[in-house]
Amino acid sequence: MEIHIRKQNDMLPMMTGAADDGTNINIVNHMGTNNDGGDNICLNNFVTDVFTMEQRRQTAVEVERLVYGNRNNRKRIALLLHVMAEVHDLLLTHSSCTYRELYYKNIYLPCNMLQINKAVDDVGSLLGQTSWNMGVFGSGKGMIAGPLFIYMNNGDVIECNKANTPTMIPPEFSNINHFETSALLVLVVEKDTIFKKLIANNIFAVMQGKLLLLTARGNPDLSTRWLLAKLCNEHPNLPVYMLADGDPYGIEIMLTYRYGSRKYSHYAHHLTCPQLKWLGIHPSDISYNVQVPQEPLSSNDYKKIESILKRRYVPVEIRRELIVLKDHRYKAKLDNMSTQCFALFIHDYIIQKIMRQVVL
Repeated sequence: MEIHIRKQNDMLPMMTGAADDGTNINIVNHMGTNNDGGDNICLNNFVTDVFTMEQRRQTAVEVERLVYGNRNNRKRIALLLHVMAEVHDLLLTHSSCTYRELYYKNIYLPCNMLQINKAVDDVGSLLGQTSWNMGVFGSGKGMIAGPLFIYMNNGDVIECNKANTPTMIPPEFSNINHFETSALLVLVVEKDTIFKKLIANNIFAVMQGKLLLLTARGNPDLSTRWLLAKLCNEHPNLPVYMLADGDPYGIEIMLTYRYGSRKYSHYAHHLTCPQLKWLGIHPSDISYNVQVPQEPLSSNDYKKIESILKRRYVPVEIRRELIVLKDHRYKAKLDNMSTQCFALFIHDYIIQKIMRQVVL
């Protein structure tokens, strides 16, 4: 038995601008002949590459072959089959589970969470489905606050503005039916610390209760990206702004919300918010406009800047800001601000930039 995993070439642009590292998997049983002349199924280690270099270039695929006869491939194939069996049960029972639950259900094969995640990706590629369509979800970490009602397919209603306390975004996000909101704008925040500071500094009173505040508490997870994308699709005229650190990682997170990621580029229409505008912190603001504590760029920061600059989908104006950041050699992190400075920052930076539309 062989499993052929076809991967998109990361060097070619996708419709969203992001390259795709999604996979397509073929399982092939090679037929052998025994000495008696009868047919039997054998585990064949010999593989013929049917793709020429020119075909690879045109089709933008690379083929990874997993052969059960190869000792190094056996565990990955076994995990793939284990996850496939669990997914089969989920689909039959119309139920769902988390990645971590899949990990704990596996009592026979020693593995870690990364290997389980990879097995889910492999099964999804084999079936041509996303993890959420197979009933497998992440634990979810996103938070939202403000005047929003989330209506679920089972009839449940999640009220997000009760006592102005944050609400966890439902992990089973594909069961969201629709939204109702009286908000006039959405503010997406990179970090949980800034999310909490904005609430503590009465951002809802300042915005007269017409604000939706959302965060994935770092790198955006699928549930947060899905909810924001669905909200944007249902309310295309609702302005969406992003507030992140003035560093390359904050910029990359902003780009993920707007354009998506390579891994899920085929499902970008479910996971991106093209109308999102970058409110700040812009590197061009750091040196003379914003009183935010600064610190030198690290070697990893410089590498990340170069990596983002190589992406074809990054707009010219954001490229300019990355070059400014690189030349300035310092970054600004919002969670380093004092409480008093942060209160002034809300009025002097956030509110003013929204009113004057100084966004990218």
